[in-house]
Amino acid sequence: MIYRTRGIVFRTIKFRETSVISKIYTEKFGLQSYIVNGIRSSKSKTKAAQLQVMSMLDMEVYHHEHRNLHRIKEMQPFYVFSSLLFDPLKGSVGLFMIEMLNKCIREEEANASMFAFITEKLVSLDRLKNIPADFLLRFLLELSSFLGLYPHGEYSADNSYFDLMEGNFIADATIHPHVIHPPLSENLSLLIKNDSANIATSIRRNLLEALLQYYQLHVPNFTMPKSLQVLNEVFRS
Repeated sequence: MIYRTRGIVFRTIKFRETSVISKIYTEKFGLQSYIVNGIRSSKSKTKAAQLQVMSMLDMEVYHHEHRNLHRIKEMQPFYVFSSLLFDPLKGSVGLFMIEMLNKCIREEEANASMFAFITEKLVSLDRLKNIPADFLLRFLLELSSFLGLYPHGEYSADNSYFDLMEGNFIADATIHPHVIHPPLSENLSLLIKNDSANIATSIRRNLLEALLQYYQLHVPNFTMPKSLQVLNEVFRS
C-alpha cells in the first residue's frame, strides 16, 4: 500500500551501479530501509543529494508490513537547511547526532515523540548562530530519556559518585569500576539540573566521554561513534 510519511535520512549506501539503499527514520513506521533504483543515473529526475544524511523528507512510500526493504514513490524536502550542510562545525555536530541515533534506535514502529525530538534538534542546530557549549551534552541527556536511560538523583556530599551501571549517584565508589568521581560527577549533576553555565571546556569533554560510556553500558551492541574523532578535530581547530 502507498502511505505518506515524513522521514529523516540516517544513512545512504550505494547499491549496484545507479541505485542506493537508505535507512530512514520515518514518522509513521519508525526506522525503515528503502531502495531507490536509478537515482544515481544522469537521466534520473530525482537527485541522489536528496538522500544525503540528515535530509528531512516528505515521502510517499510503498510499505509492506512483513518486508525489510521498501520503495519510495515520491519525495521532496519538508525542511531545507540554510546552514547545517554548509557549515563544517554544524555539519560535524549533526553527523555525530545522526550516528548516535542510528546506533540507539532499532524500532520499526511509530514514535511521534522521538521523531519530533530529532526534527527539533536538527532544525534548531541549523538555525543557531552559535552552537551552545553544552549542545551535544544536552542532546545525549535528552536522548537518554527517550531510551529509558535518563540519570536520576543528584550529587551531594553523601552521594558524590555517579554509578554508570545503575544511573544514579552513590556513596561508595568501590562497587565496580564504572563510576564517575568528583568533580566530574558534580558537574554531571549540574548538567542534569540545567545549571551548566560554569562547566569548564575540559570538563565538558570528559562529560561527553562519560555519557558515551554510559550509553555503551546500556545500549545493546553500542560502539563509540566514528564521527567523534572528526568532531574533536573540528572543535580543536
